[in-house]
Amino acid sequence: IHTQEPEGDVLIFMTGQDDIEKLVAKLEEKVRVFTPPPPNCRRFIVSTNIAETSLTVDGVVYVIDCGYVKQRQYNPSTGMYSLDVVQISKVQANQRAGRAGRTRPGKCYRLYPSVVYQDEFLDVTVPEIQRSSLDGSVLYLKSLDLPDIDILKFDFLDPPSYESLQDALKQLYIIDAIDDNGSITSIGRTMAELPLEPSLSRTLMEANEIGCLSQALTVASMLSAETTLLPSGRVIDSSLCANRNKGSEKKRKHAPLDLPDGSGWGDHIQLLQIYEQWDHNDYDIEWCKDSGLQVRGMMFVKDVRRQLSQIMEKMSKGSLDVRAKERYKESQQGCRKLRKALCVGYADKLAERMVQHNGYRTIGFKPQLVQVHPSSVLQADEDGMFPNYVVYHELIVTSRPFMRNVCAVEMAWVVPILKKLENLDVNKLSGGFHRSSNDTSDSKISELPKKEVASETPADRENKIQAARERFLARKGKK
Repeated sequence: IHTQEPEGDVLIFMTGQDDIEKLVAKLEEKVRVFTPPPPNCRRFIVSTNIAETSLTVDGVVYVIDCGYVKQRQYNPSTGMYSLDVVQISKVQANQRAGRAGRTRPGKCYRLYPSVVYQDEFLDVTVPEIQRSSLDGSVLYLKSLDLPDIDILKFDFLDPPSYESLQDALKQLYIIDAIDDNGSITSIGRTMAELPLEPSLSRTLMEANEIGCLSQALTVASMLSAETTLLPSGRVIDSSLCANRNKGSEKKRKHAPLDLPDGSGWGDHIQLLQIYEQWDHNDYDIEWCKDSGLQVRGMMFVKDVRRQLSQIMEKMSKGSLDVRAKERYKESQQGCRKLRKALCVGYADKLAERMVQHNGYRTIGFKPQLVQVHPSSVLQADEDGMFPNYVVYHELIVTSRPFMRNVCAVEMAWVVPILKKLENLDVNKLSGGFHRSSNDTSDSKISELPKKEVASETPADRENKIQAARERFLARKGKK
């Protein structure tokens, strides 16, 4: 293209950051995407599928489409996310081709034969609701206060799997958002008002009760970042992790020496310490650069924390300021409170270490064998063993199942959660006036207390729906 085609920039679709970095290195050019190139120069822009719709670069005349995309998919049977390279859909292929020649005639070079496009590509992309965890969506439905809604029988436009809905109901029950009859609790109602995923919302509420809301706000904001904030050098290739012996376990690669290490407790504590250190340096952008932090992501985190502080201010029982300068000399008690709040908020994401090695078994409905992600700063003891119990932010499958963002918790906090798991009827959690697992009637509205039916007018019902819809849209916008 560069040697034989007329002038015009080239947009190249790749699957992920690693592939992009390798290709850019081979091009040996510094990519300046949003500035016009010098005379007689051509830009090569390498991008993921973000350039299909979310990002438009002027001057693109040629598109090279590899025909693949990295897609994040949730498996409810294991509770794991996987980042898989899959074929794009016909809609995506056409969208990519449409990027060529928006200002003048262009060309699209597809790196796959037409028969693959016709016979193997799906017509449309799999809807996100069918490949995501549904706890936030189900909490939204529960917050509508419509007692005849049966979650497991709800008529979705793009129906997710039955198993995904069951998984969401169980998650919400474990974190106290719904009771054992499937009714939304006062905790769940407050959670639905916060523009966060349910686990983070629950963490903030528990932190407010035990006196560590300021720290929890910081961690929630750091976890809400859509990009990797920490230096890429912090991450070890997971394929190498599989070959490490027990002796090398002690030599886990941590963050650069100029960044906090989480005091051995894990990644959530490290995220807190990093933000507090940034606050201690007056939010200096140069400090972020010198520390290898993603500047744009850190600025996003700062803005998210400000917004969350405004939302939580009305219910806060203490100061929401970062107050890093005061907290540097605090004992481990402050970190202990935060870890307890995380254990409550992520009660559905706990794991117990195996007896003989550093592998973990998740605690929950379908236990899985998992490993601590090699990028974690969780520290082993003098015998090379990790803590007995940990909480994690998510499970993700690469070369093997890994826990990402791991933090140590105490057994005393885990025991009450285990008791909740003993008696659980997912049919009752679904709602729709289930009285037993054999109940097949479509509606039980007649069983409502008469005063409750009479007191709710159509206008009241519509107002509740509208209020819940606005909360849901605000939460999705924040994500």
